[in-house]
Amino acid sequence: MSSTYDEVITADTVEGKVQQLIAFWAARPAEEIDNDFNFKAGANKDRVDLLNASIAEALSSVFNVPTESIDVEPLSTVQDIINRVNNA
Repeated sequence: MSSTYDEVITADTVEGKVQQLIAFWAARPAEEIDNDFNFKAGANKDRVDLLNASIAEALSSVFNVPTESIDVEPLSTVQDIINRVNNA
């Protein structure tokens, strides 16, 4: 894995990697991020658009899952992202 997220991601599992990415974007400790964490809750539209673009880029570059921002729109929890990676 070689991406802009190399310094953020230290986990070995998909679940751990996704939790670390969401923690990075949410500016929260990774220990506070579980699979039910809703990363869009309370975010304004501009923030959600930025999150969608960032998540799409990470799915493409970190997990080799080609993704566009529009593909991320229905996703809102860590588990949603894990499922997308695992089902790709």
